[in-house]
Amino acid sequence: MRPWTRIRHEATVRRVVFTLVFLLATAAWVAGVRWMTGLEHKEDAYLDIDLAQVPPGSPKYYAFQGTPLALVRTTDAMLDDLRAHTAHTWSQRPIAPGHPSFFVYSLRSPAGGCELEHVPKGTDRYAPVRPWQGGYRDPCRFGEWDYAGRAIRQYADQDPRLLQRADLDVPDFELRDQRFLRITRAAAKP
Repeated sequence: MRPWTRIRHEATVRRVVFTLVFLLATAAWVAGVRWMTGLEHKEDAYLDIDLAQVPPGSPKYYAFQGTPLALVRTTDAMLDDLRAHTAHTWSQRPIAPGHPSFFVYSLRSPAGGCELEHVPKGTDRYAPVRPWQGGYRDPCRFGEWDYAGRAIRQYADQDPRLLQRADLDVPDFELRDQRFLRITRAAAKP
């Protein structure tokens, strides 16, 4: 073998080895970064809420598994309003007898996935025929929900094929020691 050929061959081998080492080091670095950021962004398996920290009569907001949630602790006056309002909901789902202490639901509109806006009691509403008892409205599509998460029928003559909305999704939860609400799965994403 000629001397200049041997030198050229050694240089090529060094370049190949250097390129392989560089590629392996880069792959190891990328894998390490992905592993570390994967641990950082791992979502919690559940969300615990101390009901004593939620004031009665108004919603408190949370985010869990990428879903906005609302929790409302009820008052007697709120429950009376919700029971009287059942006839004006699409589902006609009654409020349980006794005193349900809270309602929890997703704030993603079932009509299109927009995040709902809170509309307090007495605020102007889409259909001003009945006084607004408080709840939520969809800023993207025509729709309202009460504090129990039930879709509101704005007018008695509304065409259900065009304007009927589903009730808000309820996340999976369990009540622990009559004080802590543990949400284990957020409502379905659109």
